[in-house]
Amino acid sequence: MTTWVEANTRAAVRAAELHADLEIDLSRPVDVFGAVEQLGLVLAFGPLGDASGVYLPGSKSAGIMLHEGHPRTRQRYTAAHELGHHIFEHAAEIDLAPDQGLERAAGERWPDHEKEAEAFAAWFLMPRRLLRSGLRRLGIERPADAYDIYALSLWLGASYTATARQLAVTKLIDQGEADVWAKIPPRNLKLALAGEMAPDDLRNDVWWLDRRNNMQPVDARPGDRLVLSLPEIPSSGFTWKISTTPDSMRMLADSYDDRWEPDRALHHAAHPHDPESAGAGPDRYFVFEIDPDAEKAIQPLVLVKGQPWEDTRDDETYELLISVNTPLHGVQVPESALAIRGGEGRLR
Repeated sequence: MTTWVEANTRAAVRAAELHADLEIDLSRPVDVFGAVEQLGLVLAFGPLGDASGVYLPGSKSAGIMLHEGHPRTRQRYTAAHELGHHIFEHAAEIDLAPDQGLERAAGERWPDHEKEAEAFAAWFLMPRRLLRSGLRRLGIERPADAYDIYALSLWLGASYTATARQLAVTKLIDQGEADVWAKIPPRNLKLALAGEMAPDDLRNDVWWLDRRNNMQPVDARPGDRLVLSLPEIPSSGFTWKISTTPDSMRMLADSYDDRWEPDRALHHAAHPHDPESAGAGPDRYFVFEIDPDAEKAIQPLVLVKGQPWEDTRDDETYELLISVNTPLHGVQVPESALAIRGGEGRLR
């Protein structure tokens, strides 16, 4: 029987080989759906009942099917798990909840093929190099609390629990820390970060964003909430104004206009590495919602800080690129497979 240590070792090697073969850029989150299609596998989304995913091998065309109703992070992890079955040349498989496997990784009763696929999913989506890239991008030298883990999981497009576990596997945090943080329900973090402004459906996420996220993309879903924390001293005359708002977003609160303000102690606890997070005066807080009915789109959110009576050319600008990802359904056909012959309107 294969141990988890052995499965992890083999999976790390095979994941690294696939990263190299597909020339995957490990400075940004892995596009697992794109990797599946690059390998020529059929990728489909549909209702699967209690199953999270299905792997179907084939001599000519293998395929992966994912539950269309599951959150994007779960779909991504399931896709990587099913891809692991393909890479290790396993038989057909129906998987119930692969994204929860790392919570049970201490047990050795899993079948060898499930250990290999589960370990592959973690290493393919979260290799050590990518984890370090994400931490640097977020301005986190070393995760200090559950809020850092949650922020990293959002950047990775991975589940909170799987991120905590993989940080320990890659020796970026201690196993004891991972065990403690992994037991914290993500819903508790979302409620703590957004309070009464938390999403009605806590399967959606809360993005706490500050100056370190300037000029970064936000890969959100319809129904997500964004909390922007930006330094501002009103008496100086320099204030933040919203310049451009995506069509898919609406503002729920402005801490100077509405009587809502998050716990500043929580903000500083969640961002202990920001040298300007303390003593810089009060922050300005904006809360936005991604429209639950939003269509897929990529648009900027731009705020400008300046004095209304001064030349705006030297104003400070804060910009986020908001990418809204809507649920996927049916068979995903690569653009290369949609080549039209002449004007006949027929697929080649």
